[in-house]
Amino acid sequence: MYRAPDGTTYYVVDGHVHWWDASNENYRDPRNADGWIRCFYDYHKNLSPADYVWPFELYQKYPEERMIQDLFTDGYVDKAIFQPTALTDFYRTGWS
Repeated sequence: MYRAPDGTTYYVVDGHVHWWDASNENYRDPRNADGWIRCFYDYHKNLSPADYVWPFELYQKYPEERMIQDLFTDGYVDKAIFQPTALTDFYRTGWS
């Protein structure tokens, strides 16, 4: 729950979440797999404050435990709706 400065509490639903594995080990088609994750990483790197930019290897494969910590423990998310994106032509086990 999020508590606003005025004391009001809000139940938070994150309606668009991805948990992915874009690690090199999961590449099926290296050129397209690498291009896909680097495109997303470039958005992250160029639009985020410098203190929040992750190393590329962490961005490629966000550890499950860290995502849970970031969203539900340290963050304010009460429920999350995970959006699947297979991309099985690019990644062996899919992207997310």
